[in-house]
Amino acid sequence: MAYVYETHMHTCQASACGRSPGRDYIQKYIDAGYAGIIITDHFYRGNCGVDRTLPWREFVNRFCAGYEDARNEGERLGFSVFFGWEENFDGDEYLIYGLDKTWMAAHPEMPAWTRKQQYDIVRAAGGCVVQAHPFRARSYNHTIYLSPALCDAVEAFNAGNEPRWNSLAMRYAAIVGLPVTAGSDNHCADTMQPERLAGVVFDRPLAGIGDYVSALLERRAFGLQLPGPVPEWTEDMTPDLPGRWLDENGRDTGADVMDMLRHG
Repeated sequence: MAYVYETHMHTCQASACGRSPGRDYIQKYIDAGYAGIIITDHFYRGNCGVDRTLPWREFVNRFCAGYEDARNEGERLGFSVFFGWEENFDGDEYLIYGLDKTWMAAHPEMPAWTRKQQYDIVRAAGGCVVQAHPFRARSYNHTIYLSPALCDAVEAFNAGNEPRWNSLAMRYAAIVGLPVTAGSDNHCADTMQPERLAGVVFDRPLAGIGDYVSALLERRAFGLQLPGPVPEWTEDMTPDLPGRWLDENGRDTGADVMDMLRHG
């Protein structure tokens, strides 16, 4: 039996771009055949919808409201809802899994983290970091930052991406030897279409977010739920933005991104 999980989605309670409260997604995902979802609202430096002038603990409380709303409805209907978040740096964004509200409340320094600090501290606490949609081009980013040493996996398929951006991400992950994930980047329950959703597939249910983290860190095999095939990368599939390849300290290596994509 296959168990499909959404890995990337947003609620209106915490993401400025979210259009639905957490509870509204639950029946929709049940009907779509999913076993669970991970709420990953935009955090402090991203498109966050929570007032950043609030005291830290109150900020965290409100940030978690969308997840808690979804979790409560999930518990009522027997559906798994797990917690994560998405953080932004210079347009490059990262999905964080494996930590919780109590942990966040105890780390008011999070908004000042560098990419390296985020990775080191999250990993030390038992979580993991996945670089989201690394080749996406949007109005909020002007450069593509690739951080293979500062993440544990690559979201190589994002349902909100153009197909060639996903092809580039698949190629990038293969070159650096990182696991790949898939997610819908869902922002609205009312307009979601089951045939366009994405996710990860396991042969047994996840007991908690720790199971997903372990699968990524231990590089255990799991499948991807995709709405269609990803075009095979070819050399004419080039990034829309200039790229920078970062080292383990988050510094620009000066490497030519296209040369790395072509030759590894």
